[in-house]
Amino acid sequence: MENIENLFKRTKRKSSEIWYCREYWSGDSRDGQYVNGDGYHYFEMLGDGFVQKAFEYYETDDGEEKVTPTPELVGINWFEFFGFEDEELLEEVPEHEFIYIEQLIKKS
Repeated sequence: MENIENLFKRTKRKSSEIWYCREYWSGDSRDGQYVNGDGYHYFEMLGDGFVQKAFEYYETDDGEEKVTPTPELVGINWFEFFGFEDEELLEEVPEHEFIYIEQLIKKS
């Protein structure tokens, strides 16, 4: 079990607090339709880094928004799985932005 000091260094949030963030990615999309592109992974996380929901998002050259669920990331601790000690790669986003991304999957 990690110590409290390390947890505070990572997130500065209560472990039960829900927050929303995204990380940039580049390469090929999970659905195989977007090659050598870029986009974001969106996460709903608990304060200690456990992923509650996860999606991959990208926009095509034609401006079409695509979202794919990433269930293999749900339930992991983002910090432990990827080996990061802080939130430097994560950009906090407002809840309404995450909800917008989540609703795009329902439109597909």
